[in-house]
Amino acid sequence: MSNMFAAAKEKQPAKTTGKGKATKPQFNIDSLREYAALKNAAKQIDTALETLKEEVNEQAFEIFLNSQNKASFQGIEEDTTASLQLRKRTSRSTLTEAEQALLESHGVSIKKTEDSRFYINGRYSDDMELLGKVSDALEGIVPEDFLGHTGDKYVVGDDSLNEALRIDDEDARRDVTKVVSTQAARCNFGGSNEEALRILNDVIFPKPKSA
Repeated sequence: MSNMFAAAKEKQPAKTTGKGKATKPQFNIDSLREYAALKNAAKQIDTALETLKEEVNEQAFEIFLNSQNKASFQGIEEDTTASLQLRKRTSRSTLTEAEQALLESHGVSIKKTEDSRFYINGRYSDDMELLGKVSDALEGIVPEDFLGHTGDKYVVGDDSLNEALRIDDEDARRDVTKVVSTQAARCNFGGSNEEALRILNDVIFPKPKSA
């Protein structure tokens, strides 16, 4: 048997700098500065994009609520247009119990998915001896909690978005519509490439706010 203390001595810790960080070998990498600059810019653009997306979506959502039956319209600002859409929540997104209760209380349709199923409890999935017994005879051998169940899963109904938009009470219409919908925007920027670059420059290098 090897001596664990001797083995530990052979594994010397990496040399560190004065700041306590391990030193690493350095090699020249072409295009690294451009890559780092673009990656930094992309991060700032993503942050600004999420903020502007939320601002645009909030305005569009209020228009959808007030129209009560239109699922799309064209947004405009100067030379720029966008097809703004309110879509039914995807059937891949299951409703929480609280969301189910909210929709049912306002008469908005939901439906049970086909994803509800039994499964083998993970505690026993690697127990080959037990699984071997199960293959021979199930009853009287496996523990009571051998099988689990995902529970019933529900998603929004086919007409749930229209039903939500027809709710008379404005606050309830807003709450329910947020649950059953998702938003999308197809934009067409009408400015020049130079103007687009100026906008990007303002995002990446924002001017300091005046006191």
